[in-house]
Amino acid sequence: MGAHSHANADFRTRNPLASEKRIRHFIIVGIVFINAAFLAAWWAGYGPPLSKEHGILEHTQLLVLLSVFVLFFLGWRYGVEEEKTASGALSMLTAAAFVRELDVKTLGGPDWFRWLSHHGLQEILLVAMTLPILWYLARRRHHWWGLIRLALAPAAMPLFVAGTLLVVAVEFDRDIAVDAELRFWEEFIELNGYLFLLLSAWNHWLIIQRRRCTPA
Repeated sequence: MGAHSHANADFRTRNPLASEKRIRHFIIVGIVFINAAFLAAWWAGYGPPLSKEHGILEHTQLLVLLSVFVLFFLGWRYGVEEEKTASGALSMLTAAAFVRELDVKTLGGPDWFRWLSHHGLQEILLVAMTLPILWYLARRRHHWWGLIRLALAPAAMPLFVAGTLLVVAVEFDRDIAVDAELRFWEEFIELNGYLFLLLSAWNHWLIIQRRRCTPA
């Protein structure tokens, strides 16, 4: 009996999913901490400087998106079947979001690049990065039912929260954010969308790891 209990404890110690589930809790705590830090800065009157073009809020968004891309890329690299398909599509979508947040019009550079960036380069890049997602999903239509199953799982809930927040941020930017103070809230909502996308990416990685750790 004692040996059996010791073996179970040893298995839990070696089980990679245990530590990765703890990381998920760390991500949730991190989301709360980041929100508290930015809200405290806004309360102290630093909202407009934080939300300026290529300011701290935008840099934080880019960092989060980069982390999300790495997780989905790893999911594509090590996943199988519908998990691999979902990872591939979401990694491409994240890359497109990264380019959108980068905003090539504000990067400067040589005269030819500045001219190109103000004459449709951003739009061309977004189309060039999003159309392959449809092609990719069409090629893997035999995984569509599996993708629906993944989308309906509780682990996918942060993905829907992220999508809702990002849609709200786009509408806020288009119709409401007319000054620097309101722009802070647009960027803040957008940041939370990307943070929930990060949580969703980690949940998806756990699904892939669970399948890899489960004996055939």
